This record gives sequence, structure tokens and C-alpha cells, in this order.
Amino acid sequence: MRPGKKQFEETIDLLYRRRRLILGTFLLVGAVAATSAFMQRPVYEADSVVLIDLEKVASTAEGTPTPGATAPFVRDNRSTETELFILSSSRGIRERVAERLKQENGTLPSGGARFQLASRNVASAIQIVGTSSDPQAAAEWANAYAEEYVRQTQTASRSYLTSTREFLQEQAARLRGELQAADGRVAGQLSSAGASVAGAGALSSQAMALRSERDQAMIDLQMHQNQLGAINGQLSDISPRLAERMSSNIERRIGTIDQAIARLENEKLPYQTYAASRGTDASQRAEVVRIDQQIEGLERDKATLTTQFTAEVMAAGGITAPAAGFAHVAGLKGQSAQERVSISGLQGRVSQLNRSIGQIEGQARRAPGQQTAIGSVERDQAQAAQMYEYVVTQLQQTQIAEESEPGYARILRQAEVPVVPAGSGPFRSVGLGLLAGLGLGLVLAFARDKVDNRIHKPDHVTALGVSVLEAIPDLKPTVRDDLGGATTIEVAGRDIVSELVTLHAPLSPASETYRHLRTRVQFSRPGMVVRSIVVTSSGPEEGKSTTAANLAVTFAQAGRRTVLIDADLRRPRQHEVFGIRSTTGLAQLLAIDETSPDTLNTWLDTHFTSGVDGLFVIPTGAVAVEEGTAGPGDGRFLVPNPSELLGAPPVRALLQALLDVVDVVIIDTPPVLAATDAVLLSTQADATLLVTCAGKTKAGDIEQSLAHLDDVGAEVIGAVLNRFSLEHAAGYVYTYGHYSRYGPYSKYGAYGQTPRKGDAKRRRGPSAASKDTPRT
Repeated sequence: MRPGKKQFEETIDLLYRRRRLILGTFLLVGAVAATSAFMQRPVYEADSVVLIDLEKVASTAEGTPTPGATAPFVRDNRSTETELFILSSSRGIRERVAERLKQENGTLPSGGARFQLASRNVASAIQIVGTSSDPQAAAEWANAYAEEYVRQTQTASRSYLTSTREFLQEQAARLRGELQAADGRVAGQLSSAGASVAGAGALSSQAMALRSERDQAMIDLQMHQNQLGAINGQLSDISPRLAERMSSNIERRIGTIDQAIARLENEKLPYQTYAASRGTDASQRAEVVRIDQQIEGLERDKATLTTQFTAEVMAAGGITAPAAGFAHVAGLKGQSAQERVSISGLQGRVSQLNRSIGQIEGQARRAPGQQTAIGSVERDQAQAAQMYEYVVTQLQQTQIAEESEPGYARILRQAEVPVVPAGSGPFRSVGLGLLAGLGLGLVLAFARDKVDNRIHKPDHVTALGVSVLEAIPDLKPTVRDDLGGATTIEVAGRDIVSELVTLHAPLSPASETYRHLRTRVQFSRPGMVVRSIVVTSSGPEEGKSTTAANLAVTFAQAGRRTVLIDADLRRPRQHEVFGIRSTTGLAQLLAIDETSPDTLNTWLDTHFTSGVDGLFVIPTGAVAVEEGTAGPGDGRFLVPNPSELLGAPPVRALLQALLDVVDVVIIDTPPVLAATDAVLLSTQADATLLVTCAGKTKAGDIEQSLAHLDDVGAEVIGAVLNRFSLEHAAGYVYTYGHYSRYGPYSKYGAYGQTPRKGDAKRRRGPSAASKDTPRT
């Protein structure tokens, strides 16, 4: 047989043999899944769609932000994936949505939301799916997230503008007061001088210009600090672990470059201050150009280093976040670093301006007193007016930009309350449960087969090194169908067991298998005629007594004078099989002094007839095997150790004497692993036949039994597989199909050949022999 075909048949065999386990697991898991599916509350889903204006995001991502530009929240390369990452990981949005729903409903409704791209065709839309066992709550979750996200984009876009506007309003109020105070001081000085006085001169003009520049630098410094705070707020709102990982690595790698840039900015500041006061010459302009070139080179190095670091971290998979989210956090950290560089440079510039102002004011104090006083108050008045005008202009521009900033996201579709649950309802869960049950059943079937060391078909026995002479079909289905399940059937006035098919149904397929067995036993040992046969098994209730009885009947039916000896002194059964009395048997026969042929023939014809021509059955006789079971005058005698009796010389002599008067002697012995009787008797017989039972006998028991028999040199001619059923070999139906009661032999006669009326009738219950004679 081809290996592939054999493997296929083995698999079919296994599935059919374990069909009850597979079906039971399939139904059990399916029932659990059905119960769970119909008892649990259905889940509803409602979705809202948010549209993102990516073109607006891109247009605000270029250049340096101004008070009228969009905030740093969108000042990088943004995409829908980036927004999806922000929405799903924003702790602030999640907390605000939960607080809002809790206030609206009194308690937080069950459920939540998930986020995904709305469509592959519309790349700039995000779908927010609310889930809950309550359909109303599902819609509330989806809409709350959509509205909060849109509000977040507006707030984030305006955050820089709002902080700048508030700062400029405070500065405008302060400068207005300073301007009014300066006007009063100028008026007082002019009144005390009695006449108009010229300006304070060149020193006063220089000091005023430097003060104005310093104040503007301080305003710019405050604006950059506000911007840095907004960026850090966004970083704290996004996944903290991701932001911390970025912070701990990026700052360490580019910190040196940031320090170098700040140092160059400070080096350039004196040249800018001197140019503001006295103008610049060619050498100074060349120095400024050189510093700017160095700063540009460092900026390029920093950008390259940041890009390389981002690629390495993403390739290593060190952070569980999408690439878009990583790039977004990296961009924010880069902006944060740039803002810190700008703040450092502005702080240095303010310090340098303060030193220049101090030097000019020192020179001014050495000027004539009246001129210096008037120049000082005029200088303060001009400076206050200039700064007030600058701040008011910046405030107006910021207010206009803040009011016109709508954000870059809008709700395209509100979620509606769903009517039907999500998915396909409980039937899908039941289907999945049934599928899981089938899979689990198959796994259990294969696992059970792996640990099951019982034999089920002839191939299993052959694999142990012993040939199978015949596989006897399981007689229970036939007895159930044709005899109504009767345990005994009356034949010629005797109640025989229904399993003795060779006697009451000689033309049945089962009887034909025993005739096959007889033929193979006869020719099992080439060069000699097998006349004495020991029939044994590995363990009890494996069918050895039934096999021995049917085999003996087939020998007698073949015209050979046969003796069947029940040598199982512990659990005798042959008297029940043939419906005979067991008061006289092997024990009494061993007690006689003379075993001549005439004496043996007299005993056989007088005590051991079976009702079958040519067959004599010698039961165990009245034997007590336990102390105290024999009583005076009851016709029984004590056998304290059956093994000693069967191993004694009288038994060997009796067997030799019987072979002188009959053709075949069949000996039914105890199981090999239960007692040593079978091993002892096997040394005195021509052949030993090992009976196995499909679905009961274990492979290890067969191997151990064969080892015991081999140790004493027994001639084991083969094995019989008893109670074999196609249920145990479904994949080999073409190989073992003839063992079925509907096999090819059935055409030669039906099972129930015994007449239904007359001298043969069926009945249930124990046999007559078992009623008359106690078990020994």
C-alpha cells in the first residue's frame, strides 16, 4: 500500500473510532457558545467622521511662525496617521470626554471608542466608532470624541496666539502707564527750565535706541517662552512613555549642537549692537556672515542627526507607536530644542544690550546737568511712545489672527443611535463556537489516540511481532439483531451461550471465520501436525474461552475427534458455554489411577459428551480453590494451588493419553498475566494461541505475555483478534470488509439457520448449567 494512501486510511480510521469524542466536544463547546451568545448583552456601534484639512496643515508648516500663523500644534509634517495617533493616545482628550459624559448622564456610561481611517479613498478623514451595550451610549461616545477632538485642534491652534495676546495686553497696559508718566516728567522739566530745550544729544539718542531694542528683545523672549510652554504641554498630553523616550535620547545627542549654536548667537550679538549704534564696516559684516554660515552648518548637522536617530529607533522597534506618531513627537521635540536655543540667544542679547545701555548712560551722566535731565526725560518719553506703538500693533495683529483661527478639523458626520447590534448577532458567535468545538474535538481525538496503547485492528497486533491468524468479528451486534440480545439459546435440549455461533449458526459469516482459524492453526507449523493447542490471553474477559469453544466445534465438525479441556481452575466457563454440568471434570479425571485408552474412552463417553458429534468437553470438575470452601460429603476436594496441579506430571501423562484416543486436544487456560498456568501448559502442547481483544487488550500486555511464553520456549503460532469491528478500522473497509456480517460469505447462508420453533428457542437470562452448578 502506498504511504500516502495508508496515512489517509489511518486518519479516517482514527476519526471514525473517536467520532463520539469529536461529536461530544463539538456539541458541548457549541452549546456553551450558544448559551453565552444568547445570554450576553448585544454590543452596538455608532460612528462619526471628522474631516482634516491637510492642505491648511501643510501651508502652515513652512517658514517661521508669526503671531498671525497657526500654532506649533500643527507646525510640522502632519498626516492623517499622525492625527489618528494623537487622537488615540491623547490623555487630555480621553479625560475630558469621560468628564463630559459623566456630567451629562450623572454617571459614566459603559463603552468606549476606537479610531480608524474612514476610507482608503478619503485619506484625510478619521472614523470614530463608539461601542456600548446601550445604543444611545454608543452614539454619545462617538460624538463626544469627535467634538472634543475638533475643539482640541481649535484650542491647540489658538494656544500660542492666545498666550501672545494676553501677554501683549499686559504689556500695552504697562507701557501706557509709563508713557503717561514720561509725558508728565517732560512737561515738568520744560516748565522748570522756562523755555524749550533741545534734545539730549547723540548719547541720549543712542541710549533710547538701545533701550527700545532691548524692550523688543524682551518681548520676543517672553513670546518664545510662551511658545515653548505650549509645545511642552502638547508633549505631556501625548503618550508619556514615547515623549520620555524621545527626550532622553534626542536631548543627549543634539545637546552639544544646541550649545554651539547658542554660543555663536552670543558671539554675533556685539556686532549687531554696535551696528545699531554706530553702523558697521566691511570687517564686521564679514564676521557676521562667517558666524551665520557656521550656525547654518550646525543646523544641518542637527537635522541630519535627528533624522538618523529617528530611523534607527523605528528600525529597532523600541517604541510601540506608529511611524507617524514617532515623527510627530520628534518634530515637537525638535521645535522645543529650537525654542530653547532662541530663548538662550535672546537672553544673551538682552544682557549685552543692558551692558551697552549702561555704558552710554555712564557717558551721559558726565554731560551738563540741565541738558542731561531734559534729555533723559525726553528720551524716556520717546522710548515709551515707540514701545507702546510697537506693542499695540502686535496686539492688533494677534487679535485678528486669533479670531480668524478655526482649527483644521471639522465634523463631517455626526453619529446616530444604532438600531441593530454590531456584527451578525449571536448566530456568528454560535458558528464560531461550533467551529472551535470541532477543532478542539479533533485535537482531543488525536491526543487521545497518541496516549491510547490499546489494539484495535490486526495491523496493531502485527506491529508487535506476532502474526494474526484471524480476526473474529464482534458478535454482539449480530446477537442483538438476530437473537434479540439473548444470552443463551436452546439447542438439542441444552442452553448454550449465544456466542457459540459455530454450533447454533454454522453457516454464518462469524462461523466461517472460525473455520478459517482452524485451517490456519492446522498448517501453522510446517512439517508437523498440530494436535494439542493451548488457548490463552493476556488478561481476563478477552474472549479466550469463547474462541477455544468455537475452535473445538469447528475441529469436530471437520470430522476430527476433539477434546476441549477447561484448565482455568480459577474462573471456569466451558460448562456454561456448552450447557453441561461441571461436577465431574479435570480434577476427577486426574484422580484416577489408570489412563488406558479404554478407560479414557469410557470417561469421555460417560461424563464429557457435549452434544456435538466428535467433541468432548472436560470441565474443571468440582474444585474448591480457597481454604474452607470444601465440606464433608459434598463430593469436592481441595486444590490449594492450581498451578502446582497443572504443572505436575499427571497432567502431562493425561495429555499424552488423550492424544492416543482423540485427534485434537484444545486446552482453555487462565490469562498469562493473571497466573502461570498457561505458561506451564504451553510447554506441554504443540502450539499456543494468544487471544487478544480489540479495544481492550493493551500493546504492553501483549508484549509482556509473549515475553513470558518465549522464556519457556512455547510455540506461539500467532494471535487471534477477538471482537474486531469495522468501527475500529473504518479507513480499511476494503481490506477488512469481509469481517462484516454482510461480507461475501453471507451469500452462503443467513446467520440464524437454527429454526425459530421446535427444539431451538431463544431466551434471555443465565444458562441452565449456571443455574444448576455453582461457579468455581
